[in-house]
Amino acid sequence: PLPTPDRPMIQRIQTLYLVAGALLLALFVAVGDTWASAIAAEQAWLGTLAYVLAGVTAVVALVAVALFKNRELQRTVIGVAQWLDLALVAAVLVGLYLAFDSAAPTAPVGYYLVALQPVAAYVLLRMARQRVVADIAKVRSMDRIR
Repeated sequence: PLPTPDRPMIQRIQTLYLVAGALLLALFVAVGDTWASAIAAEQAWLGTLAYVLAGVTAVVALVAVALFKNRELQRTVIGVAQWLDLALVAAVLVGLYLAFDSAAPTAPVGYYLVALQPVAAYVLLRMARQRVVADIAKVRSMDRIR
């Protein structure tokens, strides 16, 4: 259902997806210390880059929540958040590769759990964008009927 004065935006499922994605990215920043400490010896700048990307992506996702009245712009902003999240996933994977390439063949499970948070956030952002596109199509079809 589309938001109306009697149906607030929180009932839109894409809002929940966006907030959940932002929370996952905030959790990545909160517990990413374990991940960042493992790569600090190799590439300290990579941990900082990942933190910045996670924080910016979370903020962009929350900005997208506020754009519920302009679905076209919301779709674009979610797309930007997706690209930022993909850059974060790449930084995390490169960091894991550099940190555990020569020292040990595999990283501890906790590092992979932290690394999966940006991937899960990307999935949530993708689902939110799909729902926004579906809302846009629904509005267009309603306008066509009028």
